[in-house]
Amino acid sequence: MLKEFFLGLLGGTLSGVTPALHVNTLGALLSKLNTGFGSFEFVLLVYVMGLTHTFLDAIPSTFLGVPEEDTSLSVLPAHKLVLQGKGLEVINIALTSSMLAVLFSIPLIPIYSTIASLYKPEIGKLFVLILAIFLILTEKGIKKLYALLIFLFAGTLGILIDELPLKEPYFHIFVGLFGVPAILLGMKSKKVEIGDERIEMSKWSILGFSLLGTFLGALASLLPAFTSSQAALIGSFFSKEERSFLTIVFSVNTANFFFSMENFYLTERARNGILILVKEAYPILNQNEFLMLVLSSLATAFVVVAYGLGLTKILGGVMLKVDYKKLSLGTLAFIAILSLYFDGILGLFILSAASLIGYTAVVLGVKRTNCMGVLMLKILIK
Repeated sequence: MLKEFFLGLLGGTLSGVTPALHVNTLGALLSKLNTGFGSFEFVLLVYVMGLTHTFLDAIPSTFLGVPEEDTSLSVLPAHKLVLQGKGLEVINIALTSSMLAVLFSIPLIPIYSTIASLYKPEIGKLFVLILAIFLILTEKGIKKLYALLIFLFAGTLGILIDELPLKEPYFHIFVGLFGVPAILLGMKSKKVEIGDERIEMSKWSILGFSLLGTFLGALASLLPAFTSSQAALIGSFFSKEERSFLTIVFSVNTANFFFSMENFYLTERARNGILILVKEAYPILNQNEFLMLVLSSLATAFVVVAYGLGLTKILGGVMLKVDYKKLSLGTLAFIAILSLYFDGILGLFILSAASLIGYTAVVLGVKRTNCMGVLMLKILIK
């Protein structure tokens, strides 16, 4: 099993640092190539890979502005800190808060086991409705109307993509809504320093916001209608600046993945793409196997934290040696090419529409978190 553990680390590192390479895609490829499909060894491999990915997927979203669904909200504050020469600090926040999420999650296993079976679909919809109302009403004056329009435009786009023959719909909408506007706004910077890893937060703040993110991640894993991004939105009402919000976002992402594994063990419900693969390969986990995955979570956390910053210094250093405007233009071209590759002209159209909505939010001066209507509106009306 040691081989599968290290292969999982390698796969999660590859998917985490590579823009637009989702861990689910890599997992699906492994299911076709790996001769151990159907064994617990395969389960361990893809689980460690998925968990590793949650630690490192901050790298492309931070330095290049290419997010996934679970890290889309982190692009906005992370990119701002990168432009201030604080890129390495952002990754240190990601690694530290993700590790704390694992450490906080383990003592919560008995509590989670008690409430996991109580889930009802109506609860998830209620949470989403309350969150949508809060998002709009926390804007001031006429901006409430602007926020509602952004929410509805993004929500309409979210409904539309479900009706279109797209292979990678969420790539186009999340990179468009959050990534492209962040890149465009940062293009005025000529050169950016990677900075040092020192986190400009008190230890108690890091612990407190990571614990909050862990609770919100557990909640997201219970409610299918309530995603990591929406859980992080709740956290935005408790945080007043970029670093605390990022701590919440990154810990939510990792905790959600961990608790989704426990949810699968308890109820056999698959809450993400990796667990869907696990369910196909190995439908039921016994108690010893669950405990093995818990221990592998701890090992993964400590190993990834040990090499994560060093890897970021190498990758970030290479990227930021380039003139930042040229890097931004190259990233935009890369995004457009990927969009065309995935879904042709239709994909590029959806990417452009999403980018227009995201940038309009900036022009109108409303929080770009209102763009999360892309997921929330269809949950509310279905």
